[in-house]
Amino acid sequence: MNRTWKFAAGFGALVLLIMIASVVMDEPLRVYLERKINKSLDGYSVRIETLRFHPIGFALDLENLVLVRTEQPDLPVANIPKWTARVDWEALLSGRLVNDQYIERPTFRITRTLTKQEAQDKVPVAERGWKEAVENIYPFKINQVRIVDADFTYLDEANPARPLRFHHVNVYATNIRNVHARDQQYPSELFLDGVLFDTGRIRIDGYANFLAEPYMGIKADILADRVPLGSFIPITGRYNVQLSGGTMSADGFVEYAPAVKFVELKQLTIDGLHVDYVHAKQTKKVEKERAVATVETTQKIHTNEDNHVRIGQIRIVNSEVGFVNEAATPTYRLYLTDAEMDLRNYSNQLRDGPAFLNLRGKFMGTGGTDIKGILRPDTASPEVELQVKIADTQMRSMNNLLRSYGDFDVAAGRLSVYSEMEIDHGMITGYVKPLVKDLDVYDTQQDRDKALWHKLYEGLIEDMGAFLRNTPRKEVATRADISGQIKDPQTDTFQVIVRLIENAFFEAILPGFERPAGEYQNTEQHG
Repeated sequence: MNRTWKFAAGFGALVLLIMIASVVMDEPLRVYLERKINKSLDGYSVRIETLRFHPIGFALDLENLVLVRTEQPDLPVANIPKWTARVDWEALLSGRLVNDQYIERPTFRITRTLTKQEAQDKVPVAERGWKEAVENIYPFKINQVRIVDADFTYLDEANPARPLRFHHVNVYATNIRNVHARDQQYPSELFLDGVLFDTGRIRIDGYANFLAEPYMGIKADILADRVPLGSFIPITGRYNVQLSGGTMSADGFVEYAPAVKFVELKQLTIDGLHVDYVHAKQTKKVEKERAVATVETTQKIHTNEDNHVRIGQIRIVNSEVGFVNEAATPTYRLYLTDAEMDLRNYSNQLRDGPAFLNLRGKFMGTGGTDIKGILRPDTASPEVELQVKIADTQMRSMNNLLRSYGDFDVAAGRLSVYSEMEIDHGMITGYVKPLVKDLDVYDTQQDRDKALWHKLYEGLIEDMGAFLRNTPRKEVATRADISGQIKDPQTDTFQVIVRLIENAFFEAILPGFERPAGEYQNTEQHG
């Protein structure tokens, strides 16, 4: 009994001495660790408020870490209330000395100014020494990471009221050092979920190979649910895209590794989208540069046989899309209401077969619109067949467009447009066939405030329309052929004028397509 008491007292004293030693060691260790981490970082620095070392369990707690850019020490990029590193005891039983890391409630605040600074810096953000800094926290290699309730915010200083936020984010990655299941191509479990823009949810669930060279590999399912698109305005607005509504849901799969690059979007649904593309004089040059860059990127994806991109279905429902031309005088807007689009079986690989496009809606809110297309991928230039039908658009809704290009407006009239086009090996061929019914250009009440010369001008246009009008149907129709390189298609203006005059002598114009409708349907069915 006496020996037992002495052993217990000795053990207790040893524990007490260890605890006292650990308390004494905490501050020197904090200073040493902070200095070592900052030595690894380039352009950034870390402040650690408190360090607590737990000799029993060999664990290390870092409290209230603050990451700042060296040039802006008063603007924290990240705040981490608690970061714990400890020995992975389960791996130790397998003969591997590695550690687990647990990060609790970290917050990250990225501004547009910061991203621009990083883009202009000579040192890429990926080469700032992040990996070395994290590895310096604990002497053993990392095998498991768990991040709980993280918060990521992107702020555009020009629009501070609408930050982009990804919060309640949880991340879990296991077996990073491949301690277990070494025979598997993707030995590590990987899981992420979080709330995007307050109502949307993002989930990634799969596996990874963190040790793959020259970069890690991942194989995972990706799910997005009810992501509000209007939250992207701070980003899309800078690209002349104005979003004011809609949600997105998607289900996909990605396998991206040194040996395979495959992305499959099984289903994407956009509901209630309201979007305008705004063309402006001051952004004309930038818009052209963006268009060129987009084409180049698309061509790289199509020509790189190592990249396999496949889309099962994209659906857009209950939506409105528009084009606003602020470079014209007056400004006008062309739009499609009640828009519904269905794109199926799209791929950048010819072996997957053609894709089929169907788009319906109401042009300018009235003209029944039906667009059908067949798309075949090709390494040099995709092949596209399009059939367009726009029926009975009320022309008064297009008055700003008519004023901009023709310096006149109309009091009444209905416009229909039929078109078939084909793009093959960079060449475009086809036609556009407009049909105008019940045209009424001059209206005494509508045009009462216009100058006399302008009234005479509109009266002349109406008289010309009457001259060209087909008496039985009161229609004016023509056809314009389109041909040439896809970068610079040509329409024969002289042909349009001649055919318009010829149509004045037709007893009736048969509206519609040059090719029977059944022929297109058969093409779609057989690819």
